[in-house]
Amino acid sequence: MKLPYKRVAIGIIVLGTVLRLFLAGNLEFGNDEVYYWLYAKYPDLSHFDHPPMVGFFIQFFTGNLYFDSEFFIRLAAIIPTSINMYVVFLIGNYIKNEKAGFIAVLLYHLHIYGFIIAGTFILPDAPLVFFWLLSFYFFIQVLPKKPSKELYTKLFLAFFFSACAIYSKYQAVFLLFGVVLYVILFSRLWLKNILFHLGFIFPFLAVSLILYWNYENNFISYKFHNDRVSLFSFNFNINSFIREVLGQFIYNNPYIVVVYILVLISFFRNKFSVDKLIQYFFYLCSLPLIITTIYLSLFRNTLPHWSGVSYVTLLPIIAVFIVEKKNIIKKLSVGILSFSIVLIIVTLVINNGWMLPDSSSESEEKLGKNDVLLDMYGWRQASEKLSVVFNEYDLKKVPIISDNWYPAAHIDYYIARPNKMKVYGVGTLDKIHKYYWINNINPKLEKEVLYITDGRNFKDPVTLFKNDYQNISIIKTIPITRNGVIVKNVFLYRLSKV
Repeated sequence: MKLPYKRVAIGIIVLGTVLRLFLAGNLEFGNDEVYYWLYAKYPDLSHFDHPPMVGFFIQFFTGNLYFDSEFFIRLAAIIPTSINMYVVFLIGNYIKNEKAGFIAVLLYHLHIYGFIIAGTFILPDAPLVFFWLLSFYFFIQVLPKKPSKELYTKLFLAFFFSACAIYSKYQAVFLLFGVVLYVILFSRLWLKNILFHLGFIFPFLAVSLILYWNYENNFISYKFHNDRVSLFSFNFNINSFIREVLGQFIYNNPYIVVVYILVLISFFRNKFSVDKLIQYFFYLCSLPLIITTIYLSLFRNTLPHWSGVSYVTLLPIIAVFIVEKKNIIKKLSVGILSFSIVLIIVTLVINNGWMLPDSSSESEEKLGKNDVLLDMYGWRQASEKLSVVFNEYDLKKVPIISDNWYPAAHIDYYIARPNKMKVYGVGTLDKIHKYYWINNINPKLEKEVLYITDGRNFKDPVTLFKNDYQNISIIKTIPITRNGVIVKNVFLYRLSKV
């Protein structure tokens, strides 16, 4: 009996959505996530770190922050990713059959970057992957063919979604780079078609909006990213290279990466039966970003998720490669079940501290410093306890300062927001990021401020602010507990100039 692959694929997508909804409702924000909440709270044509699409997604899925909780904010990643999983099914079905599309969905569920990093957590990667895949889906139906009227709507949709991807994250230019390279090498008839060239109006408009914002702000984004990813810095960085390569293996699932290497080997040996023009399109739209990030890691610190969207794009071609493997669906299903159980266990560990080493011997200020899980735990508790202190000492009208965007964004969301307080960044632009612009919106700082720090990020306010504030005193030390054990302390200070 033939398996109804489409219906089962939709069932897998629904189950995956339920799992990610569980994670969304039970985990507090990480450093990056809570920072991008600021993009929704303070929308703009672009921002210091990234284009603004992630903020627009948050606004859309929360009713412009009317539903302002981790669960609803993360819907901006979860719902688009459920659509993404169906899109990879459609791509797999287009290049092979429904079974290949179904296996692509199973692979997506096992893809740590696609399913969790860009699929559950609210980062610029969420809209990036969403629009990139939609663009790729329409491009692959158009460009390998000869120009014809019935293809023009799909062509313009592809260009429109590519523009949205660029307006989500700069990496999306690699998709258009692959498109142009493909047309030049394998589909030159499109170069003679005026509508192909007109399609670039959409990405041009997206880039223009980003450039306009940067023109108004001294091209600050490009200065920032040039320091991070310059192509012409030749100070060899072996640690970054190893971290990038290992990170790509882990973030994209070692099984998926290894199978993709086998796909390439099979391609070069002419043993892969998929249409060569289709294969070329997959590789030209994916490999350049993967290769570039590995190259950059030789000289600069990079992050493994930068190339994650390329690996997501490759899932359908990998599915085609393994579609006839014996018991492949059963094996992948067991993998999905195991992966899902691990995610649930990790969530329980973060919230309950099970099996974690005891760090109670650390000093009061350093307690929790090495526990990375505390980036996603303890802020709700700190909010409740500090709200009591603010009421007790009548502090709600006093602004809060921080010298770095993290934990400033955590403090802003979990502590300042429910108490209707203001948070200011008081460091250099490379430290405070978005707060440089938020400071200009907020009223001018007065003589008295509050400073909040914790054991995970402890910095002594005397060292930081002694030249600006003469009187610095601690108001309260707040213990944060997990499963009855104190895991870190939050420190509330009062700083004044008189």
